[in-house]
Parts: sequence; structure tokens; C-alpha cells
Amino acid sequence: MKKIVYVVFIIAIIGLAVNLLVNRASQDTGLAKEIDSLLEKGETQIDLTGLTNFKWTQVSLFGPYTSDEQIEDSMNIEFKGDNGGIDYLDDRFLLVFANEKHAVKTVVLSRMIHGTYTIKDNKILVVDR
Repeated sequence: MKKIVYVVFIIAIIGLAVNLLVNRASQDTGLAKEIDSLLEKGETQIDLTGLTNFKWTQVSLFGPYTSDEQIEDSMNIEFKGDNGGIDYLDDRFLLVFANEKHAVKTVVLSRMIHGTYTIKDNKILVVDR
């Protein structure tokens, strides 16, 4: 009987871990550095499809004080993962890449260095200096 209880307990732990870790958006600092580099060179429109090496179907940009719930509602996705502190910091924007119904990557962009940003045609980051 003890073996059955242990097996059920282990299965429950594994199930919980999978649920917490699957479909979590991680912050892509490498992509953030690439975008910053292009912005420092004077680029004002950046095609994100050429910079990404992961699958995504939509991208949205969020400003300071945006909550995870607002991201979910705006993109019609489930958002779990790294929001870069956007919900309480006013010095950044957050790019959220999603594939179907889940966020897959996030990128923090500095508001103080480059100005404001918008997304055009669900693929181009536009900088307003």
C-alpha cells in the first residue's frame, strides 16, 4: 500500500512541475541586445521575423505598468513567465511573442534610451525618437 501512495505522490509532483514549467515565456536577452545594437546604429524600423530563431505567430508591445492579465486579454493568450518587471517599473517596454495561445518569449526594451515603440504589421518594431 505504501508503494502505491509513493507512486501517486511522485506522479502528482511531476504533473505539478510540468504544469508550472510548460508554456512559460522566457526573457530573450540576446534578442534584446540585437535590437539595442540596431537602434544604436540609427535603425527606426526593425523586422522582427529576421531576428528571431523561434516560432511565433503574433507579437505585441506593452508599456509601463501593464499587468499579466492585461497582456492575456490584449493578445488572447495565456501568459506565464518573465514579464521583465513591466507591471511595476516605468522605464521599459515589453515585447511579447506568442505562438497560438501561449507566450513563448519576452524582450525588455528601454524606454529611456531609445524613445517609444510601436508594432506594425505584426512583425516590424517601429521606434519614435
